[in-house]
Amino acid sequence: MTENRNIELLLASTHFFPTHGGAQLRFLRYIPGLQKRGIAVRVLAGTAKSKKRPDAEAEAHAGDEAPLLSKEFLDQIDLQHVPLPPSAGWPRSIAFSRAILRACESEARRPHLVQVVSSLQPRSMIWLRRLRKLGIPLVYAYTLSAQAPKNPLKRVVRRYALAYLYRRLDCIIVNSRPMLQELHPIKGGTRVEFIPNGIDLRRFRPPANQDERSRIRARLGMDDRRTVLLSVGAVHPRKGTDLILEAWSGIAQRFPDVHLYLLGLRKDITYPSLSRFRERLQALIGRSGASDRVHFEGVVRNVDEYLRAADIFMFPSEREGMPNGVLEAMASGLPVALTPFTGFSEDLGTAGREFMLVERNGAALTQALETLLTDETLRTQLGQRARRRAEGRFDLEKSLDRYSALYHELAGS
Repeated sequence: MTENRNIELLLASTHFFPTHGGAQLRFLRYIPGLQKRGIAVRVLAGTAKSKKRPDAEAEAHAGDEAPLLSKEFLDQIDLQHVPLPPSAGWPRSIAFSRAILRACESEARRPHLVQVVSSLQPRSMIWLRRLRKLGIPLVYAYTLSAQAPKNPLKRVVRRYALAYLYRRLDCIIVNSRPMLQELHPIKGGTRVEFIPNGIDLRRFRPPANQDERSRIRARLGMDDRRTVLLSVGAVHPRKGTDLILEAWSGIAQRFPDVHLYLLGLRKDITYPSLSRFRERLQALIGRSGASDRVHFEGVVRNVDEYLRAADIFMFPSEREGMPNGVLEAMASGLPVALTPFTGFSEDLGTAGREFMLVERNGAALTQALETLLTDETLRTQLGQRARRRAEGRFDLEKSLDRYSALYHELAGS
């Protein structure tokens, strides 16, 4: 089989849109590029868990939020939602596994290969065996470093269960070298491919000039005299939103022209279990004495414009795969302040050259922001080097070429 022959990929995840998962959104955005490379993509998406379904207050908050993907884009995607039980566990996994099998057993439209994104568990073995009998290659996109159980016995059991599962796969795709190393002792001889995340370098770029930057700021309601701190990601403990607001409370009074913009789903509102976290965030904002300069923008579709309008980007996450938000900020020529996270990859570059790397606490982040706010030369140098790194390592077209070659190869075998 050559790459000129059209093939069909079934892309499956229990967390696809409208759940705002970074990995799932990334693969949805890959679809037009894959289609140009002879790959028709069908999407199988599960419904959200009950804890991820917004309550009345969250729905009221989300009502003004622009969707991450336009309706025109979604209308062009062959997307099927599968009703799933609202609670996590075996019933939910079994229901989704059966939906994958039904899609693969269809004589009228059997896919050439299946890719699961971020939701493959040892309990998936039951349906995986049946899928193997159909002769359809199975790919797993492992996109977020796993959180190992605290119980030592459970860790051992989980490791052996995953090793048994992974040996039944045709290929595992990772997007960072630490995840490649994480899989090494348990992949059981299964093929593993490292494909970096792809960023659209034409969309995510520095502003062409000051006039373009001013026009964007005017559209976003930002005064040109503002210095804009920006972070992109869900409002959630893992993402370190509280650390951002700790740092904000430390600099707000010293820098009266600085504004803080937070883009992302308000999970502190959506999840009842995060009520205390939300109270902590509100207390930190109150302590800053500058609540009028903190802007929760919610979920936006024009994140590229916010990045071109910003001056500094922050990302104090605790655990990631390869965070697209950081790559998009680097591609946009922004100086980035990072904290170490589980899954941190040297592919991002060198600390002090392409980004600032600081300890994961509010005091260290405050100091880093003070340094960046008072040193324009450093901001410029970090931003320029970050853009060059993105151009060299994370070009969308190169990533799509590698995905396409892999898919055609597996479908042909």
